[in-house]
Amino acid sequence: MRYGLISNPWRNWGPVGERVPIAKQMEFQWGYLWAEIDVLAGEVNVWLLPEMNGSTLSKVVAKMPEKWGKNVALVWDNAGAHKSAAKHLPAGMKAIFLPAYSPELNPVERFFQELRRKIANRIFSSLQELEDALAEAIDEYCHDTGKIRRLCGYSWIIQQLNPNHNEKLNC
Repeated sequence: MRYGLISNPWRNWGPVGERVPIAKQMEFQWGYLWAEIDVLAGEVNVWLLPEMNGSTLSKVVAKMPEKWGKNVALVWDNAGAHKSAAKHLPAGMKAIFLPAYSPELNPVERFFQELRRKIANRIFSSLQELEDALAEAIDEYCHDTGKIRRLCGYSWIIQQLNPNHNEKLNC
């Protein structure tokens, strides 16, 4: 997820027939948020990255087995950085590329949507202030595994990943 100092307008309630003024900011500074989610356990691991390219992403992916183990499936869209990093995956990791224009299939997109909602309609004086606000919003999810499971654990994913509910996976 790309985040930056360009304001993020979001729905805002106001009196009927009146427009609610929302402050706008147009500063071109940004960073990238990388999130890893285990939808069964409800765990999340987040990185704030200065850039999103194949080299940076390969370094992050190389550290994933420390947190998640060696058998990991990465659900990715077809971004250039993802395709580049997929060429250098550690043993046991597999990239699952989604069809174009289908963010609803990627559970982490719901997490990103909630983070965007929490920082919407606000002006930040610096990128550090924005990152602090993101860290505060993320912290809420790091300590509540049930919230991550409810937010990102789509039933069709849970059924495929949980052998207790899917007889085809019981070999």
